[in-house]
Parts: sequence; structure tokens; C-alpha cells
Amino acid sequence: MTIPFTSIRARLILAFSVLLGLLFAVAALSLQRLEGLTATTQEIVNYQARRVFIAQSMNQHAQSAAMNLIRLLHTAERDNRVPLYLAMDEEMAASGKAAKALAQTGLAPDSQTAIEQVTDLQQRYAGLLQETVELIELESPARARIHFEDRTQKVLNTLLFESRTLEDELQQTMQSELEQLRESAARARILVILLASSALLAGTGLAWAVARGIVMPVQKAVSVAQAIASGDYHKTVPAGGHDELGALLRALRVMRDSISTREEKILRLAYVDPLTDLPNRTRFMELFNAHASKASGALILLNIDRFAPINNALGLQVGDHLLCKVAMRITEVAGESSLVARLWGDKFALMLAGADRASAAAMVQQILSALRAPMTIEGQRLDIDASVGVALYPQDGTDVTTLLRRADLAMTVAKRRQSSMAFGSEMGDEPAHEQLSLIGEMREALVRGDFVVYYQPKLNLKQNKITAAEALIRWRHPVKGMIPPMHFIPFAEQTGFVREITPWVLRQVIEDAAQWQRAGIVVVASVNLSTRDLLNHGLVAEIQGLLSRSDLPAGQLCLEITESALMDEPELALRHLDELSAHGLKLSIDDYGTGHSSLAYVKTLPVDELKIDRTFITAVDATPRNAAIVRSTILLCQELGLSVVAEGAETAEELAWLKSNQCDFVQGYGVAKPMPLTDFIPWVQKFNHS
Repeated sequence: MTIPFTSIRARLILAFSVLLGLLFAVAALSLQRLEGLTATTQEIVNYQARRVFIAQSMNQHAQSAAMNLIRLLHTAERDNRVPLYLAMDEEMAASGKAAKALAQTGLAPDSQTAIEQVTDLQQRYAGLLQETVELIELESPARARIHFEDRTQKVLNTLLFESRTLEDELQQTMQSELEQLRESAARARILVILLASSALLAGTGLAWAVARGIVMPVQKAVSVAQAIASGDYHKTVPAGGHDELGALLRALRVMRDSISTREEKILRLAYVDPLTDLPNRTRFMELFNAHASKASGALILLNIDRFAPINNALGLQVGDHLLCKVAMRITEVAGESSLVARLWGDKFALMLAGADRASAAAMVQQILSALRAPMTIEGQRLDIDASVGVALYPQDGTDVTTLLRRADLAMTVAKRRQSSMAFGSEMGDEPAHEQLSLIGEMREALVRGDFVVYYQPKLNLKQNKITAAEALIRWRHPVKGMIPPMHFIPFAEQTGFVREITPWVLRQVIEDAAQWQRAGIVVVASVNLSTRDLLNHGLVAEIQGLLSRSDLPAGQLCLEITESALMDEPELALRHLDELSAHGLKLSIDDYGTGHSSLAYVKTLPVDELKIDRTFITAVDATPRNAAIVRSTILLCQELGLSVVAEGAETAEELAWLKSNQCDFVQGYGVAKPMPLTDFIPWVQKFNHS
């Protein structure tokens, strides 16, 4: 069954209108019945209950009058009878008043006759009561008792009986009317239930009819949508009518066709390189895993040499044409049976199934020969070469990610060696996996306060006192224990995390130096700066702020920089050094002799100190070449006005040689090991006062 309306809106309006009409009818009827029951209940409360109450009152007053009469008959003193006369008269008057009030409430004929009979008995009883009273006063109480027992008491008993009978009749009348009220309420309840059930059934039927006309087309639309979601774009979409559902189905058909077209484009973009029409990195990895998981072979990674200069000089269009020609030549050499892909930029990958080292090397040589053949693009002759890395599977790895990484390392080595080809098996161990999470651990260590600064004293050989100390960071790892800087500082410099460590070290060292200055220890603190630190534009302002807050004189802080730190951006580095020197800080060249600079270059720098690397200090007393280098360096520094620090002096012979050759400072285990601040201060105090 379907409702012959073209609009879903019309169907819903009709259904809800009918349902609301039925509910309104049920509510109106219920209200009417409720008003009738309320009126009847009000009538019972106002009349029947009041009648019963009046009848009870009339009966009670008559009984009270009789009780007073009995007391009169037993009261000998006249003065004591007077109050009883008054009370008896009041009770009789109240009983009569109640009888009149009851007669005026509009009783039924039977009840009206009964009330008239009670009224007549009241009058007879009042006359006999008067006679009894007169006998009490005129003759004697004994004579009055005889009269009461013979006549008055009989009438009284009849009056009480009739009063109670009238009260019972009124009670029964009220109960009868209440019963009728309950029956009427029950009938009204049944009628309301029937009407409500009818409205519910009618509404349910109407809702089912409307829902069926809506749900069935919607179910068909859902089925089509599920097919589209599963990738089936061929499922037929119902034609639909001219209502809203028909419009929905037509829109669904358009959506299916649009999604199908877009998905084809997306899949091509996701798996095919749009420039060379080769599989891209994602597709290569999927196909490699599907074909090579249970086989052996070679993964070849190829990178065009000097591609960036070609791109920059001749333009992106020439670069794109070059990539297309490279892809074509690789594909022609490799053949259709091999998987060739462009991974990114100028990097291509090739999978050779079943190839060993020799066959892979032969294939690489063929590809290189093809690529080295001159090619002309837009009138420009280009001669190119490539660097190739080869990873064999399963020897170098079983998954494509590992093989790509090994091949990439080999390709990098081949490019550096300018040897065109290298194998992954020739590469050393890859970086430890622990280093991948090292930066996160260092950041947590900085927050937790796991880093600590140790100080290694510098001995002033002329004064034989400790006048300087180098700050060396240590990592107090909660699991691995104390980690020396050589195990994490190079990685921090490589990743740039040293930019977060250095501010902490500077702040800690300046605070510690200010502390030992207040304790009367005059020792210059040295802090190492990396290349990234020296090129930091906020370095000078940051150090100035720290010195100002701690009240540490600028001359009590020395910054040590390496030769390599001056080579990346020499102009910016020199400007920062000039600013630091202008503010009174001491500057030192660290690890001198390991780089490419000369004293001729150093003399142009605003430095105060030069530290000779430990490689020249070790066994300087027994190695003539080392002795000659160190001696000449000391003499030249004296001419330039620079202090000289010998690093790594560990033996008494080395210390003696350095002192005899007028070296200014010595630092190494021959003087003292690095120590925390709590040990450093008392050690220096004891050494300088010994």
C-alpha cells in the first residue's frame, strides 16, 4: 500500500494531521467526561455528605437532651437542676434546628417523609419532656421518673431509632451515588482507552504506509551507497519518482559516476609519477613487497649527478625533459620484466628479480652506459652521469624499507667516492636505533634536570694556582647512569638540539661562577659554544642578560669556540665575537691544530686565548715533532699577546715540559679530573692555599 501523493511533505502532513485529530478527539472526550465526574463529585460533597452530617448532628443533640433529663431525675437540689434545664433546652433547640436544616436540603420523597416523622416525634418528645420537668418541680422527682419511664422514654427511644434510621438511609444514598460515580468513571476510562487504541492503530497504519513509501527507496539508495563504498561502481541505481526520493536517487547516480571518475584519477596520482609515467615510490614499494618477499634479487637506486645545477642553469622545463629521457633509457635497458620507478626528484629505483651481485653490476654498467650517451634537449647538448647504490636481498634485508635505506647509503658513498656504483654490503653499520629516540630523551632530561655541569680546573703554571676552569656537561641518565658528552653532544649539534642545551649550560655556569666569586674564589669559567650557538642572533643579548642578573663580571666568563665554527658563516661569527669581546667577555679558540686555520687567521679574531689540542700534548716531552709544533705555537701566541692552554696533559713529564717551555695554562687529568660544583669549590680552595 502506498499513499498516492507525489510529495513526501504532503504525506507527512496528512499523517500527522490525522494523528493529531484523533488525539484531539480523545483529549476532548476525556475532558468532557472529567468535567461530568467532577460536577457529580462536587454534588455529593456539597449535598449528600452535608445531609449525613446534619442527620448525625440532629441525633447527637437528641441524645444529649435525653442524658440531661436523666441527670435531672436524679438531682434532688433545685439549684443544681437549673443548669441542666438550660443545657437540655439548648440541645433540644439544636436538634430541632438540625431537623429543619435537613428538611431544606431537597431530600428525596422517602427521606422527606422520614424527616417529617422525626420532626413530629421531636415535638411529641418536647411536650412529654416539659411534662416530666413540671412533675419534677411541682410534685417530686420520683413521680417524674415514673412519668418518664411510662411515656417520655418510649417516645425518646422511637425518636432515636428514627433518627438513626434516617442517618443510615442517607449514608446508603451517598454510597449508592458514589458507586454510580465509580461505574461512570470506569465507563469513561474504557471509552478513552478504546479511542486512544483506535487513534494509535490508525496512526500506526498511516505511519507504516508513509514509512513504507519512504523506507523502501531509501533502502535501495543505501544498498547503492554501500556498493559505492566497497568500490563497486556498476550497481544499478533505481530510477525513482518525481518526489524528493527520486531527486535523491538521481543525485546518487551522479555522485557514483563522479566518484568513479575521481578515484581513477586519484589512483593514478597515488601510484603513477605524472612526469615520467613510471610507478612512484608508493607503488614501487607495494609491488616490491608483493614479488620479492619469497625471492632473491637486487634493488638498484640511481641518482643523476649534478642534476640541480642543470635545473638551475637551464630551467625546470629542461630538467623535466631530462628526467623523462632518463626514465626512457633506464626502461629500455632494464626491459619490461624489470620494475622501474621514479621515487622522487632525480632518484630512480629498479628491481631485478633473481639477480646476484655480478648480474646486478652488469645491469648497472649497461644503464650507466646508456645514460652517458649524449642527449639533446631544446637544442642543448647534455652529458650526464649517475651514482648507483645496490642492495641485494635477502642478504642486505628482507623488506623494501631496509633495502632502500641500504641502497641509499651505498649510493651516497658512491657519489662521495665518485666511483659511480657501490653495494650495500660494503657499508658499515647503520646509526644505532637508540639515536632515533635520543633527542626526545635529551628534551625530557632537560625538563627533569638530569643534566649536570662538571668543572675541570686549569692550572696557571706561572702562579701554580687554579685561575680558570672549563664547564663540561654530563648526563645523569636514570637508567644508563652518567653519560659523557661525547655520546650525545655530537648528535645534539647535528640535530640542532644544542640550541636548547647551551642556554641552560650558560645559565647554570654563570650562577655557579657567581657563587664561587662570592666565596672569594677568583676563577674564570669557560663554556663551549657550537657553530649553531655562535650563529644564533640572540646569543649576545642572552649572555648579557644572564651576567646582569647574576652580577658576575664579564671578564670572569670565557667562551670557547672551535675553528670549524668560524668557517660556516665567517662574517656573522666574527660580528658576534666582536660584540662579545666589546662587552668584556674572554674568548678562546678550542682544539687548535685540528682544523684548517692558521695563526695568521687567528690574529684577526678578537680572542684572548688559544687551546692546543690534546693530540699535540700527549707525549710532548718524548715526541720531537709534537714538541716543535707546541713550542712554536707558544712562541707565536706570546708574540700575538694570546694565552696558551695545553689540553690533555696527564703525566708529570708533560707538565714539566710545558712549564719549562712557558705554557700559560694546563688542563687535564695530570691536574685534576672534572668534578661537580660541590667538590670543585673546596678542591680549589684547598689547592690554592696549600
